[in-house]
Amino acid sequence: MIFIVYWSALHILFHFKMKKIKGTLTTVETPQRVKIDTTFRQNKLTYSSYWFLIHIAIIVAIAIISILNYKALPNVIPMKYDFQGNVTSSVPKTYLSVLAINLVQLGIIGLMMLVNWSIKTSKQQLTTSNPAKFAAENIQFRRKWSLFTIITGFLLTILFAFIQINMFLPNLFLLTAISFITPVAIVLGAILLSLTGRQGGGKIRNHQEDRERSKEQPVNDDEYWKLGFIYFNANDPSFTVEKRYGIGWTINFARPLSWVLLLFIIAIVVISIVLSQ
Repeated sequence: MIFIVYWSALHILFHFKMKKIKGTLTTVETPQRVKIDTTFRQNKLTYSSYWFLIHIAIIVAIAIISILNYKALPNVIPMKYDFQGNVTSSVPKTYLSVLAINLVQLGIIGLMMLVNWSIKTSKQQLTTSNPAKFAAENIQFRRKWSLFTIITGFLLTILFAFIQINMFLPNLFLLTAISFITPVAIVLGAILLSLTGRQGGGKIRNHQEDRERSKEQPVNDDEYWKLGFIYFNANDPSFTVEKRYGIGWTINFARPLSWVLLLFIIAIVVISIVLSQ
């Protein structure tokens, strides 16, 4: 939380500094060119969301196993442990408390499927100098992150499955190992993807030659980026767009569905916290 506040404050500070500097620069009125590839959507931009059926099958299987072993569970179910193996949080045995993890899993998988759909349908952005090459790199970029989303969902499904199985087949060592390895693997995977490719595709530092770059006039859409990172454009029908910097996508907050998604994510977090108490 402290890091998020620090990052946000630092970003907003430099956003206004750059905005002030931009206001002092000489404005050159040159026509802006935008190229659109009408065949772009005909390509396979992401992996199929049907892959998430594997995740759902695992969730359902573990839920059935939990119900069949309900009577074998203790009346008080441990939920959290400290590093010494002592129980720090527990809940009375009910069908809701036993299946709560499955409900959280389904929420996470639903969110992952939405992310995969967003990667597929996000706004198309091309350069004017070499649109064909940029389109090919953008497709590769989307497919890499789509695969990462599916794998992340699978790893989280396995992690929660072990947590649930640990209720009636305790193995603290194995649970601790998996609880540590899974998030580390996800973070390292995200870092690897971020370091091997830039936003929208291509390779880091693989810039165009100055002669070509000088011919391009970047689209001036500052007015739609509130505080530099919140995209709000009522004239843009796109639901998701590439982040202005960094890696990933953000949503168009001018679309009502974006607020529904935000409330959905908050609901998952709140429900997870409540069920863990």
